[in-house]
Amino acid sequence: MEHEVFVPVPVERLREALADPARVARALPGLQQDAGTAPVSGRLKVRIGGHSITYRGTLGVSARDDGSYAVEADATEARGSGTVKLALTLTVLPAEEGST
Repeated sequence: MEHEVFVPVPVERLREALADPARVARALPGLQQDAGTAPVSGRLKVRIGGHSITYRGTLGVSARDDGSYAVEADATEARGSGTVKLALTLTVLPAEEGST
């Protein structure tokens, strides 16, 4: 699956943000960070329709040699037995007045 998003920020500035775990954590709406842990770990509530699920886990973003980024997350339900794993490749490209 592919998805493209426009970000009104120059490529280099976006790359700086992706290289800083604390900035990545601040960009995740609804993330409640765990005190004393890695910057991108904690609880995240997800709402789908009339249901919400809270997950506890970690997220990592790492630069690759080809200029793309590997994004990986691993979490478990805070009040259940479900788990979720995420693995995606993020490619940042220049666009008019920003990045895609």
